[in-house]
Amino acid sequence: MERKLVSSPVRIGVVGCGGVAQIIHLPALARLQEVEIKAICDIDIRKASIVANRFEVEHIFDDIEEMFARCELDAVFILTPNNMHLPMSLIALKHGAHLFIEKPAARNRKEALRIEQAAQKNGRHVMVGMHTRFRHDIRVIKEYLNNQAVGEIFFIKTEWLQARFQAIKQPWLLNKNISGGGVLMDLGIQVIDAIWWIANRPPLESVKVHSHQINESLGVEDFCSICLSFAGNLTVSCLVSWNFPIEHDRFFAEVFGTSGSISLNPLKVKKLSQGKAIDLTPTIYDSLNRQDIFKMAYEREIRHFIDFLLGKEENLESSISEAVSVLSITDWIYESLKKNREIIIQPEGG
Repeated sequence: MERKLVSSPVRIGVVGCGGVAQIIHLPALARLQEVEIKAICDIDIRKASIVANRFEVEHIFDDIEEMFARCELDAVFILTPNNMHLPMSLIALKHGAHLFIEKPAARNRKEALRIEQAAQKNGRHVMVGMHTRFRHDIRVIKEYLNNQAVGEIFFIKTEWLQARFQAIKQPWLLNKNISGGGVLMDLGIQVIDAIWWIANRPPLESVKVHSHQINESLGVEDFCSICLSFAGNLTVSCLVSWNFPIEHDRFFAEVFGTSGSISLNPLKVKKLSQGKAIDLTPTIYDSLNRQDIFKMAYEREIRHFIDFLLGKEENLESSISEAVSVLSITDWIYESLKKNREIIIQPEGG
């Protein structure tokens, strides 16, 4: 796709002004000198007005078509519930805007593919907000793996478990027609994306899933135990839950290679040499707590998107084409869950 750069300031429209917009995206955008937040659009015009006033945004709309009719925009942030990602994205792309879509890109691969095709047709770029890729510790892990610091990786174990009674969710997240699924579409897709990315995007070969409904009043899954097999003899074990019976949230990973291992939370890198373990753990960011890491990751991804539009970054991270691949993995996971058996994925063209 021919790349046409955007001039500073980048004129931004924000569609959806819920919690993620107010807490994460709008504050981060407001701090960037190269950005002008031109408009906020939300079906709740009263809420949009309050948020616009807080961030000194001039234009307020409850209809995206009217927003484009009255404002010249370079890019739009789609921060709505998942079921609106596809229709809002298609409208924005039709009007020539670049897109940032908060994760997941859509409810399934088919919807994400339609966004990708519309972006190609209109010559626009789409980034999907997978903030875990921009955590400093996960980027350190990827760098070590790219340099084969622990040899060839063959097994990754990871878990993101939110403690019972602490995982309070917005009602729409618990409606499958809106969200596309449960904990897999909230936490799981972020873990899977990060694993797939640090392992350099290997093709999926098989998937087997077990799910136990911890909170039986929910209409979506709240616990999944996932086993994924990728090309290159890589096996991944992943646990995700909203309502796990633990006291505190747990976000953890271990990566095992032929000559060492890397763990996350805390970050530790150990290489085996002549029967001894050598500590290769970097000392950077030792003073940061988990909230700092979380906040900085979001700020980095937003900064990356703006810098890409301005030509300061050559390649767009977490593109819509990659989101299509990740959503194909989650589609296969749901297929395995539905059929209660292992699914073997045939190679394309096979």
